[in-house]
Amino acid sequence: MNVNFGNVAENYLKYRDDIPDSLIKGLEMRGVAIAGSKVADLGAGPGLLSKMLSDRGAIVDAVEPSSELVEVGKTHIGNDQRINFTQRYAEDTGLATNSYDIVMVMRAWHWFDREGTIDEVKRILKPGGHLVIMDSGFTSASKIVKESMKIIQSYSTDKQIRPAGTKDMATQMINSFPVEWFDEWKYAKLDLMELYKMDYEVKFTNEEWVGRLSSVSWLAAFKEKQRKNTLSRISAYLEDNFPDGSHKIPHILSVAILQNKNNLQP
Repeated sequence: MNVNFGNVAENYLKYRDDIPDSLIKGLEMRGVAIAGSKVADLGAGPGLLSKMLSDRGAIVDAVEPSSELVEVGKTHIGNDQRINFTQRYAEDTGLATNSYDIVMVMRAWHWFDREGTIDEVKRILKPGGHLVIMDSGFTSASKIVKESMKIIQSYSTDKQIRPAGTKDMATQMINSFPVEWFDEWKYAKLDLMELYKMDYEVKFTNEEWVGRLSSVSWLAAFKEKQRKNTLSRISAYLEDNFPDGSHKIPHILSVAILQNKNNLQP
């Protein structure tokens, strides 16, 4: 799947601000200290996670390859001096060696060249530092999601909705992560410390739900006319079946906390 999220940068910022507030507290409870830490946010998009981290006292380098998302992100963070955007790839961040207490990846690991990114994480992360890989998104537990997915599938070229990025090649999933990733992390001496997930809900109006869908990878990969027709049909379905336009959509957050065991002093 060839996806350019820069095509939907504005909608990504407006409609994907759905990271639960409890995320940071959950990390801190598990020993990932945010306040005062230097954090590299890889695949940062428009800086939604970066802003949450900064608001809790972190110094953040937000690394994002899309120029459109970087520009939208700079507007989003405003004059926040604790966040610096870098338009680079996760495999080649240009960041300083052994300088980061935490490397974070939200909804992006499956888009990376994992071998190259692991090497880069090992380079920039301090010995003993944390790599936190997260995924979050809506589930298919509600009728509105199921029907929306059916419509998207009907407009897909091959009538399929495939897992995003390299998740499509996974043989098995553990907490939303392909099982192959765990062996890769272990081999790289990135030891798994915690693996957990949590359920939460996000409120949407009809317009917000259509906006949210416009930013998902399946639709971001559509041609413009194809995407427009798909969203128009979903809008019509919502107006016909949910005229009050008020929804609580179930979401799930999956988190893997790893520790860099490379170059640790005995």
